[in-house]
Amino acid sequence: MRSVFSALSILLAVVLTAAAVPSLWIERNVVDEGGFVRLLEPLRSDSAFQSALATSLATTVASASGVPQAFQPAATRLANEITNGLTTDPGFPAAWDETLRESHRLNFTQAAASTSAFTLELRPFVDVLLKRLGSSLGVQAGESPSIQVPVGTAQQRSWLTAAQEAASYAWPLTVGAVLAFALGLLFARRRRVALAWSGLGLLLVAAVLAAGAFLASGVASAQGGSGSVATVFATRAGKLFADSFLPWAGVVALVGAACLVLAAALGVRGRAVRGRR
Repeated sequence: MRSVFSALSILLAVVLTAAAVPSLWIERNVVDEGGFVRLLEPLRSDSAFQSALATSLATTVASASGVPQAFQPAATRLANEITNGLTTDPGFPAAWDETLRESHRLNFTQAAASTSAFTLELRPFVDVLLKRLGSSLGVQAGESPSIQVPVGTAQQRSWLTAAQEAASYAWPLTVGAVLAFALGLLFARRRRVALAWSGLGLLLVAAVLAAGAFLASGVASAQGGSGSVATVFATRAGKLFADSFLPWAGVVALVGAACLVLAAALGVRGRAVRGRR
Protein backbone atom coordinates (compact mmCIF):
# COMPACT_ATOMS: atom_id res chain seq x y z
CA MET A 1 0.00 0.00 0.00
CA ARG A 2 2.90 2.37 0.66
CA SER A 3 4.15 1.90 -2.88
CA VAL A 4 0.70 2.47 -4.36
CA PHE A 5 0.12 5.57 -2.26
CA SER A 6 3.56 6.90 -3.18
CA ALA A 7 2.98 6.31 -6.90
CA LEU A 8 -0.41 8.04 -6.78
CA SER A 9 1.06 10.99 -4.88
CA ILE A 10 3.89 11.41 -7.38
CA LEU A 11 1.42 11.23 -10.27
CA LEU A 12 -0.78 13.84 -8.58
CA ALA A 13 2.25 16.09 -8.01
CA VAL A 14 3.16 15.94 -11.71
CA VAL A 15 -0.41 16.70 -12.80
CA LEU A 16 -0.72 19.58 -10.33
CA THR A 17 2.61 20.98 -11.51
CA ALA A 18 1.37 20.98 -15.10
CA ALA A 19 -1.56 23.13 -13.98
CA ALA A 20 0.25 25.26 -11.38
CA VAL A 21 3.10 26.55 -13.56
CA PRO A 22 0.94 28.20 -16.28
CA SER A 23 -1.50 29.43 -13.62
CA LEU A 24 1.33 31.11 -11.71
CA TRP A 25 2.71 32.63 -14.90
CA ILE A 26 -0.70 34.02 -15.85
CA GLU A 27 -1.19 35.41 -12.34
CA ARG A 28 2.21 37.14 -12.42
CA ASN A 29 2.33 38.33 -16.04
CA VAL A 30 -1.23 38.73 -17.29
CA VAL A 31 -3.69 39.25 -14.44
CA ASP A 32 -1.27 41.42 -12.44
CA GLU A 33 -1.22 44.91 -13.97
CA GLY A 34 2.45 45.56 -13.22
CA GLY A 35 3.50 42.24 -14.74
CA PHE A 36 1.37 42.90 -17.81
CA VAL A 37 3.03 46.29 -18.36
CA ARG A 38 6.54 44.85 -17.91
CA LEU A 39 5.81 41.94 -20.27
CA LEU A 40 4.61 44.13 -23.15
CA GLU A 41 6.94 47.06 -22.53
CA PRO A 42 9.38 45.97 -25.32
CA LEU A 43 6.69 46.70 -27.94
CA ARG A 44 7.39 50.40 -27.61
CA SER A 45 10.71 49.83 -29.40
CA ASP A 46 9.26 47.49 -32.06
CA SER A 47 9.54 49.24 -35.43
CA ALA A 48 6.70 47.33 -37.10
CA PHE A 49 4.28 48.13 -34.28
CA GLN A 50 5.40 51.77 -34.21
CA SER A 51 4.72 52.12 -37.94
CA ALA A 52 1.26 50.53 -37.70
CA LEU A 53 0.42 52.70 -34.71
CA ALA A 54 1.43 55.92 -36.45
CA THR A 55 -0.68 55.10 -39.52
CA SER A 56 -3.72 54.33 -37.40
CA LEU A 57 -3.51 57.47 -35.26
CA ALA A 58 -2.88 60.18 -37.86
CA THR A 59 -6.45 60.66 -39.10
CA THR A 60 -7.97 60.43 -35.63
CA VAL A 61 -5.58 63.03 -34.24
CA ALA A 62 -6.37 65.47 -37.04
CA SER A 63 -10.12 65.17 -36.56
CA ALA A 64 -9.81 65.54 -32.77
CA SER A 65 -7.43 68.52 -32.91
CA GLY A 66 -10.21 71.12 -32.69
CA VAL A 67 -8.94 73.19 -35.64
CA PRO A 68 -11.50 74.84 -37.98
CA GLN A 69 -12.71 72.80 -40.96
CA ALA A 70 -10.75 74.95 -43.39
CA PHE A 71 -7.52 73.91 -41.70
CA GLN A 72 -8.33 70.21 -41.58
CA PRO A 73 -6.26 69.25 -44.68
CA ALA A 74 -3.23 71.02 -43.24
CA ALA A 75 -3.90 69.45 -39.87
CA THR A 76 -4.05 66.00 -41.47
CA ARG A 77 -0.71 66.49 -43.24
CA LEU A 78 0.85 67.80 -40.04
CA ALA A 79 -0.65 64.93 -38.05
CA ASN A 80 1.00 62.45 -40.41
CA GLU A 81 4.35 64.15 -39.93
CA ILE A 82 3.92 64.24 -36.15
CA THR A 83 2.79 60.63 -35.81
CA ASN A 84 5.73 59.46 -37.89
CA GLY A 85 7.97 61.04 -35.25
CA LEU A 86 5.89 59.80 -32.33
CA THR A 87 8.53 57.40 -31.04
CA THR A 88 11.07 60.21 -30.62
CA ASP A 89 8.73 62.23 -28.41
CA PRO A 90 9.89 62.32 -24.77
CA GLY A 91 6.37 61.38 -23.71
CA PHE A 92 6.23 58.22 -25.82
CA PRO A 93 7.55 55.70 -23.23
CA ALA A 94 5.17 56.97 -20.55
CA ALA A 95 2.28 56.99 -23.03
CA TRP A 96 2.93 53.35 -23.95
CA ASP A 97 3.04 52.29 -20.31
CA GLU A 98 -0.19 54.17 -19.64
CA THR A 99 -1.74 52.56 -22.72
CA LEU A 100 -0.94 49.15 -21.29
CA ARG A 101 -2.33 50.10 -17.88
CA GLU A 102 -5.58 51.46 -19.33
CA SER A 103 -5.90 48.45 -21.64
CA HIS A 104 -5.38 46.11 -18.69
CA ARG A 105 -8.06 47.83 -16.62
CA LEU A 106 -10.40 47.84 -19.58
CA ASN A 107 -9.99 44.11 -20.18
CA PHE A 108 -9.66 42.75 -16.66
CA THR A 109 -12.35 44.80 -14.96
CA GLN A 110 -15.44 42.64 -15.12
CA ALA A 111 -17.86 45.51 -15.66
CA ALA A 112 -15.86 47.04 -18.53
CA ALA A 113 -14.42 44.00 -20.29
CA SER A 114 -15.56 43.29 -23.83
CA THR A 115 -17.01 39.88 -24.59
CA SER A 116 -15.93 39.93 -28.23
CA ALA A 117 -12.16 40.51 -28.12
CA PHE A 118 -9.23 41.87 -26.16
CA THR A 119 -9.33 45.66 -26.50
CA LEU A 120 -6.30 47.92 -26.82
CA GLU A 121 -6.88 51.47 -25.54
CA LEU A 122 -4.74 54.01 -27.46
CA ARG A 123 -5.99 57.22 -25.81
CA PRO A 124 -2.65 58.10 -24.09
CA PHE A 125 -0.94 58.26 -27.51
CA VAL A 126 -3.62 60.57 -28.84
CA ASP A 127 -3.04 62.83 -25.83
CA VAL A 128 0.66 63.14 -26.69
CA LEU A 129 -0.02 63.75 -30.38
CA LEU A 130 -2.75 66.32 -29.78
CA LYS A 131 -0.41 68.34 -27.60
CA ARG A 132 2.23 68.31 -30.32
CA LEU A 133 -0.31 69.18 -33.01
CA GLY A 134 -1.84 72.00 -30.98
CA SER A 135 1.61 73.43 -30.29
CA SER A 136 2.53 73.28 -34.00
CA LEU A 137 -0.72 74.97 -35.13
CA GLY A 138 -0.82 77.46 -32.29
CA VAL A 139 -4.25 76.33 -31.10
CA GLN A 140 -5.65 74.71 -27.99
CA ALA A 141 -5.92 70.96 -28.65
CA GLY A 142 -9.24 69.26 -27.99
CA GLU A 143 -9.88 66.53 -25.44
CA SER A 144 -8.23 63.21 -26.23
CA PRO A 145 -10.79 60.71 -27.56
CA SER A 146 -10.84 57.05 -26.64
CA ILE A 147 -9.49 54.84 -29.41
CA GLN A 148 -10.24 51.19 -28.72
CA VAL A 149 -8.75 48.64 -31.09
CA PRO A 150 -10.16 45.08 -30.85
CA VAL A 151 -7.45 42.41 -30.90
CA GLY A 152 -8.34 38.76 -31.42
CA THR A 153 -11.65 36.96 -31.63
CA ALA A 154 -14.56 36.16 -29.29
CA GLN A 155 -13.21 32.63 -28.86
CA GLN A 156 -9.81 33.97 -27.81
CA ARG A 157 -11.57 36.31 -25.40
CA SER A 158 -13.19 33.27 -23.78
CA TRP A 159 -9.72 31.70 -23.46
CA LEU A 160 -8.52 34.84 -21.69
CA THR A 161 -11.47 34.71 -19.31
CA ALA A 162 -10.76 31.04 -18.54
CA ALA A 163 -7.07 31.84 -17.99
CA GLN A 164 -8.01 34.65 -15.61
CA GLU A 165 -10.13 32.23 -13.59
CA ALA A 166 -7.33 29.64 -13.59
CA ALA A 167 -4.92 32.23 -12.17
CA SER A 168 -7.01 32.42 -9.01
CA TYR A 169 -6.06 28.80 -8.29
CA ALA A 170 -2.32 29.31 -8.84
CA TRP A 171 -1.20 29.15 -5.21
CA PRO A 172 -3.51 26.32 -4.11
CA LEU A 173 -2.26 24.26 -7.06
CA THR A 174 1.37 25.05 -6.21
CA VAL A 175 0.96 24.12 -2.55
CA GLY A 176 -0.88 20.94 -3.56
CA ALA A 177 1.91 19.93 -5.94
CA VAL A 178 4.59 20.42 -3.26
CA LEU A 179 2.62 18.49 -0.65
CA ALA A 180 1.86 15.63 -3.05
CA PHE A 181 5.55 15.38 -3.98
CA ALA A 182 6.58 15.36 -0.30
CA LEU A 183 4.04 12.65 0.52
CA GLY A 184 5.19 10.61 -2.46
CA LEU A 185 8.77 10.62 -1.14
CA LEU A 186 7.68 10.06 2.44
CA PHE A 187 5.71 6.90 1.67
CA ALA A 188 8.07 5.53 -0.99
CA ARG A 189 9.80 2.27 -0.10
CA ARG A 190 12.59 3.17 -2.53
CA ARG A 191 12.99 6.95 -2.74
CA ARG A 192 15.33 6.82 -5.70
CA VAL A 193 12.59 5.18 -7.75
CA ALA A 194 10.09 7.84 -6.65
CA LEU A 195 12.60 10.56 -7.56
CA ALA A 196 13.27 8.98 -10.94
CA TRP A 197 9.58 8.85 -11.84
CA SER A 198 9.14 12.41 -10.59
CA GLY A 199 12.01 13.56 -12.79
CA LEU A 200 10.63 11.84 -15.87
CA GLY A 201 7.18 13.26 -15.21
CA LEU A 202 8.49 16.80 -14.78
CA LEU A 203 10.56 16.57 -17.97
CA LEU A 204 7.42 15.48 -19.83
CA VAL A 205 5.47 18.38 -18.30
CA ALA A 206 8.20 20.84 -19.34
CA ALA A 207 8.09 19.57 -22.94
CA VAL A 208 4.31 19.87 -23.07
CA LEU A 209 4.36 23.38 -21.59
CA ALA A 210 7.03 24.55 -24.05
CA ALA A 211 5.09 23.11 -26.99
CA GLY A 212 1.92 24.76 -25.70
CA ALA A 213 3.65 28.15 -25.51
CA PHE A 214 4.75 27.91 -29.15
CA LEU A 215 1.29 26.78 -30.22
CA ALA A 216 -0.45 29.60 -28.36
CA SER A 217 1.95 32.13 -29.90
CA GLY A 218 1.17 30.81 -33.38
CA VAL A 219 -2.59 30.93 -32.81
CA ALA A 220 -2.40 34.52 -31.56
CA SER A 221 -0.33 35.54 -34.59
CA ALA A 222 -2.69 33.88 -37.06
CA GLN A 223 -5.88 35.35 -35.57
CA GLY A 224 -4.77 38.79 -34.55
CA GLY A 225 -7.89 40.55 -35.76
CA SER A 226 -8.65 43.17 -38.39
CA GLY A 227 -6.52 46.29 -38.86
CA SER A 228 -2.76 46.65 -38.96
CA VAL A 229 -2.39 47.70 -35.32
CA ALA A 230 -4.40 44.70 -34.10
CA THR A 231 -2.52 42.27 -36.31
CA VAL A 232 0.96 43.53 -35.45
CA PHE A 233 0.11 43.78 -31.74
CA ALA A 234 -1.21 40.20 -31.64
CA THR A 235 1.83 38.86 -33.51
CA ARG A 236 4.40 40.65 -31.37
CA ALA A 237 2.53 40.09 -28.09
CA GLY A 238 2.20 36.38 -28.83
CA LYS A 239 5.95 36.11 -29.26
CA LEU A 240 6.58 38.05 -26.04
CA PHE A 241 4.20 35.74 -24.17
CA ALA A 242 6.00 32.64 -25.49
CA ASP A 243 9.46 34.09 -24.75
CA SER A 244 8.36 34.96 -21.22
CA PHE A 245 6.85 31.56 -20.48
CA LEU A 246 9.63 29.36 -21.87
CA PRO A 247 12.00 30.05 -18.93
CA TRP A 248 9.25 28.82 -16.59
CA ALA A 249 9.06 25.58 -18.56
CA GLY A 250 12.86 25.49 -18.41
CA VAL A 251 12.79 25.65 -14.61
CA VAL A 252 10.42 22.65 -14.55
CA ALA A 253 12.84 20.77 -16.82
CA LEU A 254 15.78 21.64 -14.53
CA VAL A 255 13.91 20.39 -11.47
CA GLY A 256 13.07 17.19 -13.33
CA ALA A 257 16.70 16.71 -14.35
CA ALA A 258 17.81 17.34 -10.76
CA CYS A 259 15.43 14.63 -9.56
CA LEU A 260 16.92 12.18 -12.04
CA VAL A 261 20.48 13.05 -11.02
CA LEU A 262 19.60 12.68 -7.34
CA ALA A 263 17.93 9.33 -8.04
CA ALA A 264 21.04 8.14 -9.87
CA ALA A 265 23.25 9.33 -7.00
CA LEU A 266 21.12 7.47 -4.47
CA GLY A 267 21.34 4.36 -6.62
CA VAL A 268 25.15 4.54 -6.79
CA ARG A 269 25.36 5.13 -3.06
CA GLY A 270 23.05 2.18 -2.36
CA ARG A 271 25.18 -0.15 -4.50
CA ALA A 272 28.33 1.07 -2.78
CA VAL A 273 26.84 0.35 0.65
CA ARG A 274 25.76 -3.13 -0.41
CA GLY A 275 29.23 -3.76 -1.87
CA ARG A 276 30.94 -2.94 1.45
CA ARG A 277 28.69 -5.43 3.19
